[in-house]
Amino acid sequence: MSHSSKYSSFTLLCIAALLQTVWGLVPVASKFVIDEIPNELYIALRWSISGLIFLVFLMVTRTWSRVSLKSAFSVALLGVLGYGIASLGTLYGLKMGGVTNFALMSALSPVVTALVSIAQLKERPNRFFLLAMPLSLAGLLFLIIGKYNVSSLGIAAGSAVCILAGYTLEAMVFVYSKKFKSAMSIAQYLAMAQLSAAAFMWLAQLTAFHQVSKIENLSLNGLCSLFFVAVIACVLCYALLYWLLKYIEGHKLALFDGFHALSAAVFGVWIFNEALTQLMVIGGVLILAGLVLGNLPQSQTSAD
Repeated sequence: MSHSSKYSSFTLLCIAALLQTVWGLVPVASKFVIDEIPNELYIALRWSISGLIFLVFLMVTRTWSRVSLKSAFSVALLGVLGYGIASLGTLYGLKMGGVTNFALMSALSPVVTALVSIAQLKERPNRFFLLAMPLSLAGLLFLIIGKYNVSSLGIAAGSAVCILAGYTLEAMVFVYSKKFKSAMSIAQYLAMAQLSAAAFMWLAQLTAFHQVSKIENLSLNGLCSLFFVAVIACVLCYALLYWLLKYIEGHKLALFDGFHALSAAVFGVWIFNEALTQLMVIGGVLILAGLVLGNLPQSQTSAD
């Protein structure tokens, strides 16, 4: 653990596992919503709700910090890119490929983030990470082939490209957001970034998409799913994640992304009766193995 706490290691790890299980329901809930309304409208609604919750929290607790206009603009731009445009990629990938395929590919997210960090921050990867990369790439290939066997090459490749593009943009935003997160509270950063993404998507609604009238297509199931993602996943789960980071090292917590991928895949098969081929299972196992291997701490490699 990063420092001593009144919570046992077992308790903290159980909380992390529960967090990722709940997060595993996000692709399922999102699928319910985007089956009823367009992706662009869903993004606008989702970040409006979660961003306003963070804003209200800051106002009630009076913890809003003054930031420069340049910093505010930078955070707004990161929000538009990371929560707005990147979300389009992942949601279109989800819509094309389904929950199970998306869930297994979601284990690639930490790997993509690590690659972007290495490229942008000139970080030096350990040898375990270098071994993890071929596993992750092989897993991606197996996933595409496995998805192709139950759909088509266009769907398999298209969903993979959309998801990878979304994850890459999210990773770039994550890397560049670090200096702003250290200058303000996480709640303030999330409020500014998410509301900026929402404002951008609402502007796009007014000028290009004109989808607002389709809100009436939301059923009770779709509406509940929307609020689950916006409130439970985008607010409470984020808050719990940053709380856990006080007690669990980042590389250990990252391993639970694999738990998230597995739980989401199970939900996809169970709820939507989606196909899960042998090749897709192999692909998911390889990606998860790469995730575990790539997150082994530097101290467990040989001394440099």
